[in-house]
This record gives sequence, structure tokens and C-alpha cells, in this order.
Amino acid sequence: MDIGILSVRDRSYPPNHRLMEAALQSGHQARLIHTRDCLSEIQTSRLTVAIAGTKMPDVLLPRIGATINDYALGVVRQFELAGVRVINGAAAIFLARHKFLGLQTLAGAGLPVPDTRLAVNVSGFYHAVEGLGGYPVVAKMPSNRQGSGVVRVDSPVVAQFVMQNLQDNSRGVLVQEYLDPDRRKDVRALVVGREIVGAMELRPLEGDFRSNIHLSGYGKELDLDPHLTDLAVRSAEVLGLEIAGVDIIVYKEGNPKIIEVNYSPGFRGLEAATGRDIASRIIGYAAVKPAESICTSPF
Repeated sequence: MDIGILSVRDRSYPPNHRLMEAALQSGHQARLIHTRDCLSEIQTSRLTVAIAGTKMPDVLLPRIGATINDYALGVVRQFELAGVRVINGAAAIFLARHKFLGLQTLAGAGLPVPDTRLAVNVSGFYHAVEGLGGYPVVAKMPSNRQGSGVVRVDSPVVAQFVMQNLQDNSRGVLVQEYLDPDRRKDVRALVVGREIVGAMELRPLEGDFRSNIHLSGYGKELDLDPHLTDLAVRSAEVLGLEIAGVDIIVYKEGNPKIIEVNYSPGFRGLEAATGRDIASRIIGYAAVKPAESICTSPF
């Protein structure tokens, strides 16, 4: 199987390195494809992708992350329409890359998410805070990666700074209820197909409410109970994702809430915490063409 990894990073980037290593060990070919080397072509209503110096892969794994731009998303869609199996597809990526659209879709399917507002100006931010019961709240940029662009807001002064300096009027800012890290458990589950291939509990550093492992937090292996397993798998399905990193907060006084679903999850921390070969599970899934699509497009 010829597996293309659509990425703007080189082979030294840990997820790319692990995926290529796992493919080689499994007897498959994996190669990096940079978006800048892809030329989407429409000729007499026929759709193709010209890739500099190489041919089309059998399957494509988009691995760009939440900051994927419109050009790269168009490339993903072009591969799909040209007949390449793409994991995950453009429609699912479109929803997952934008935090509010993702939460909007999950909530519309009846899944539990944090109380959230989408504000585009200072006045809207103040109204959001009022609706959430006052400060503190959490402000998030719609597209960010590895915990960046997430801040705790404790006062109108900080709110004004966020709206004037950290966002633009075309995107807005998510304003969410603040969940005290001392009263919650943060869970990351990795879904491949309809299976959980690994899960861990994330712990933030002292004094930081963000538990993202890339911010020097740490994780320990976790066996998910049936309810959390179902919640993680269902979240991926609702967004149309075949591979997904699902972040869930389990609050001591309430039910679990889905914080975010990532279409291109990192897995180095999960492999370290669990000792599992996550890369091989991803490659193994990509190399087997299913009889029918596991996920239905949300569009």
C-alpha cells in the first residue's frame, strides 16, 4: 500500500517519523506530500492532483492540524474527488478545525459540551460572561494547536485586551465556562475506526488550567469505562472522523463534557504514557480498505 502523509513538516517531526517507521515495519510505503507540491487541476470536468515529482498515493492521511488553511483544505478535497481514499475527509476536517463549529455539531447531536458563546466584539464578550455566570471564563481562538490561544479571563480589562489583540473580526472568540482543574479529570482518547486505541489522563502543571501535554503537562494510561468509550467514539462519528483525538473533561460534580475533537491528533505523549504502538494502529487502519465507509459525512 502506498500511503501519502499530507504535511507541511519534514520527516524529523515526531508523528511523521513514527508513521513512516510503522509503515516500513508493516511492509507498506509511506511518503510525505507537502501541500505546496500539489497542484489541483480541473480539466474538461475531470479532477486530478499533480504532485511534483511523484504519483498519486493509494490513500492519504492529512496531518496538518487545526491551523490547516483554505488552500490545504482544497487540496484534501481535490484528492477525495480524484478518487483517493482520504482519512480524514475534507468535510470532517472543516468542522473539526474550527472549535465552535465542532462543538456546535456535537451539541446538535445531543452530546455534552461546555457552555459556550461565540463573541465577535467586546460587547458580545461581556454578554457572554454574564450568561456564563461571571468571571472567570475561558477564551479560545477558533483555531489553535496544542493548547496555544487559550486563556483564562478574570476581568473586563483582560476581556478587552483579548478582543482587541488576540482575534480578528472574521473569526470571533469562543467564551466558555471555566472548569477548575482541581475539581476535574482531563481525558484524551484516540479513536481509530470505531475503536479506542489508547487513552490517558492528562495532568496540567501546577498553576496552569490547561492540561495539554505539549505544554509540559503529563499523562498516565487510563482504561476508559463504557460510557466514556461510547462518548469518544460517538464524537468522532458525529463529526465524520475516522481518526480522532477526543478531549473530555470529567467534572466531579457533573457529567463528562467533550472539550475538543482533533482530526490530526498527536500521539507521542500517548505512546509514552501507554507503551502502545499507536502509529502502527493508524497505518494498519489506513492500509485496509473497508467494505463501506465507517463515518458518514456531516454535510
